[in-house]
Amino acid sequence: MIRILLIFVLIFSLTSGYAQKNVAAYRLKSLVLIDGIIDSKNFPDSAISFIQLEPQKGMAASRRTAVYFGYDSLNIYIFWKCYQPPDEIVAKIQSRDQLSKSDDLVLVMLDTYNDNTSAYGFAVNPLGSQTDLKFTDDGRNRDINWDTEWKSAVKIFSWGWTVEMAIPFKSIKYKKNLNQWGINFGRIIRSNSETSYWSGEMNNDFRVSQSGILTGIETPGVKSNITLFPYSTVRYENSDFSGKYNEVIPDIGGDLQWQFSSNISANATYNPDFATVEADEEQINLTRYELSYPEKRLFFQEGNEMYSTRIKTFYSRRIGDIDYGGKVTGKIGNYGFNVLAAHSPEIPDKDQPGAFFTAARVKKDILKSSTVGLILVDKSWDGGYARSFSADYTMNLGKAWKLTGQLIGSWPGDLKTHSAWFMRFARESNVYHYHIRYTNIGENFMDNMNQTGFIKDDDRREIDSDVSYIWWLQNNIFNYIEVSSRNNLFWSHSGTLKSWYLTDMVKFYLQNRISLEYSYNNEFKLFEKKYYNHKHTITLGYNTDEWSSAEVSYTSGRNFDRDFLLASGSARMKFSKKLAFEYSGNYLKFSPDTSNQSAFINIISLNYNFTKDLWIKVFAQNNTNDNRFYVYGLFGWRFKPPFGAVYLIYTRNEMKLVPDNIYQNSDIIFLKLTYPVNITK
Repeated sequence: MIRILLIFVLIFSLTSGYAQKNVAAYRLKSLVLIDGIIDSKNFPDSAISFIQLEPQKGMAASRRTAVYFGYDSLNIYIFWKCYQPPDEIVAKIQSRDQLSKSDDLVLVMLDTYNDNTSAYGFAVNPLGSQTDLKFTDDGRNRDINWDTEWKSAVKIFSWGWTVEMAIPFKSIKYKKNLNQWGINFGRIIRSNSETSYWSGEMNNDFRVSQSGILTGIETPGVKSNITLFPYSTVRYENSDFSGKYNEVIPDIGGDLQWQFSSNISANATYNPDFATVEADEEQINLTRYELSYPEKRLFFQEGNEMYSTRIKTFYSRRIGDIDYGGKVTGKIGNYGFNVLAAHSPEIPDKDQPGAFFTAARVKKDILKSSTVGLILVDKSWDGGYARSFSADYTMNLGKAWKLTGQLIGSWPGDLKTHSAWFMRFARESNVYHYHIRYTNIGENFMDNMNQTGFIKDDDRREIDSDVSYIWWLQNNIFNYIEVSSRNNLFWSHSGTLKSWYLTDMVKFYLQNRISLEYSYNNEFKLFEKKYYNHKHTITLGYNTDEWSSAEVSYTSGRNFDRDFLLASGSARMKFSKKLAFEYSGNYLKFSPDTSNQSAFINIISLNYNFTKDLWIKVFAQNNTNDNRFYVYGLFGWRFKPPFGAVYLIYTRNEMKLVPDNIYQNSDIIFLKLTYPVNITK
């Protein structure tokens, strides 16, 4: 059996190659002013002839794009000419790290190790808004929370728009003395739903292994670079929750980043401040499982993408406040690694002891764009510990096939009931996706795992299979039609059926930008008794593939022996070029409602951007279930983007404590200054 699998993998790896486009790096001989005005006469070559991924896969792009690549001893430069009538340009997003296919944009992908599996991404829209991110797993995993220092400028002309990017070598990691990188350029043209790439016909977005080749790049000599990120805050607090009334609390702390080679960096933090992190948005939860939230804190973001396995053994949100921590991230040869350690202080009010967290990850590149990896995670406190060891593999077989798996053991406890594993086989592209997966999770696995990781349930033998397809019709009525079916079945190790769910969906997106979606879910759950749940959802939307959009939906069904209805609505619009408004509302009604879980949740957000680095944000939400009202207001100025900044923040939190029927309030004002200081040996 093992021989057959190895032969199968080898055949796919040998037959997946294809001719790659090349672009030459040009060494600039004079200083470059990043102002959006391109003098292309200084460049001998350019990347042109983009090919559509969608809607007409394999066809030439509908609009011409020319990209020029240059570098000097300090920076990489990418200059774009995007030919397009100005009245066709779609650009609404002004917040950093929020770009998606809802706006026109350009994207460069830099595979600086030429490993065909990981890359850096830098995107800009016609408003000059930036997004930087990391790609792993051949582009299938994307870490949007990663930030680094770079510059860009945009100009709009009668024939289209231009972008200039300057990316410092010190802002990325790369393999020294490697004069060939993987590279790709992508462009979104929102007015005709077009995505195109320079490297050729892609199988899916962001596939690193299907990039082109950058030749002739000469990386600078390795310099040890140390950057300090000291911060100071002044905090006024008047809170029933914390018991601090009219207190003014000054504080200091900081982070250190040491880039001691081109491919390895170290980070340390002391008394980090998370004052700029707003509250998580309220979510409707019709399950009995815990919800997962994204990591927004800066310290955990570097290298966090390496822990993105399906069974998440390291979930950084398990670590609350920390008083100090450190980590090392990098890549040596074919081995990428991340080692993190952090200490959380004791919180007597919550009966929470101080704890020391350690997470270590190593991944090895194999074949063309596949990996194998190991993860060790430990939480230790006075009188106890929780520990796990995980091995995983990702086999990208050809353009479409993918085989993944993971095996985890955890302690304390016997290994049989405190372990888990899965195997998954998938075939996917931008048009279709289908997979089948088998998962086995021990009876007591969650006891250890949710000390440091995240799983929703244990004691399960599980089979799931998803299928989806999209037809790009592009006729007088339909833009596209999308269908999907998601199915899951699991039972306990004793053989008792515990759950199934079947979810089917069809979506019609019309040429007039109106969309109509219908979905049906049928599920069985066994908890203290058997429950048969179901729901029907109809969603009507307008322009939902763009940022400025509106959507309403109505759901009705049965949930744990209760009838329910859920009415939802959302809208996003720009009142002016600088003022953006977002609203979402959810009305949930149970019948009967003996546990008082019916609720009306409203969330409103206003953003006013004076520039892309000077803005005001107001975020407010309320939940009638617990009579909670929360307001978050922020004035932000990134004077040395993205890290050097001043933030003035106000939060107001009101909540009724049940069952005592006591109202508690909290008012907090922060003033925070972070000023990066670069120390270069």
